[in-house]
Amino acid sequence: MKDKDRTDYIDGMTFHASGSFSVYPEHSPGDRYFKTSSDMAHVVYHNAHENPDFPPADPRRGKGMNFCKWIASEQPDKAEHFSFNGNLNGILESFLEPGASVGWHRHDATEEYYYVLEGSLYAECQDPSGRKFEKILNPGDLHRVSSGMSHYAKAGSGGARFLAIIVKAEK
Repeated sequence: MKDKDRTDYIDGMTFHASGSFSVYPEHSPGDRYFKTSSDMAHVVYHNAHENPDFPPADPRRGKGMNFCKWIASEQPDKAEHFSFNGNLNGILESFLEPGASVGWHRHDATEEYYYVLEGSLYAECQDPSGRKFEKILNPGDLHRVSSGMSHYAKAGSGGARFLAIIVKAEK
C-alpha cells in the first residue's frame, strides 16, 4: 500500500464511536446490488484488537497499522442491512503494514475467515480445549476461526493484504 493511498482513512476509534460515518451510503434503490469502492468506509486501526494482557513487544498485543475497507457490515454499530440471509457480520479488505499484528482476541458469537491476497500472514489460534495451531499463510491460503476460539495474526516483512469475512455463529 502506497502512502498516497492512506490519506482518506478514518481513524478506527472515531469511526466506531460516531454514528456520522456510514459503511455504505445508499443513494438509490439499485445501490442495494452494487457498491463502488469510493462509497465504502476506509478505516485505519492503530494496534488492531490491542490486548493489554501482553507486553508491548509481543505481537499478540496488536501493533502497527491495519488499513481496512469495509465492503459490507451488519455489525450492530454499523449495520447496513445489505445481507440477504442475515448471517453476514462483515466483509473487510484489510492491509496490515509489514510486521503489524491483529492482537489476540476471542470470537464468541462469530466465525471469521482470513483469505490472503498478497504478502504473508502468520496466524495462531487456540480452540476451546486449549490446543494451539499456527501457520504461515501466503496468497490463496485461508485461516478460519470458529466461535469459541481465540487468535491473532502478524504480517510478514512485506505486509499482508487479505479479506476478512465474518459470519454470525450458529447458536
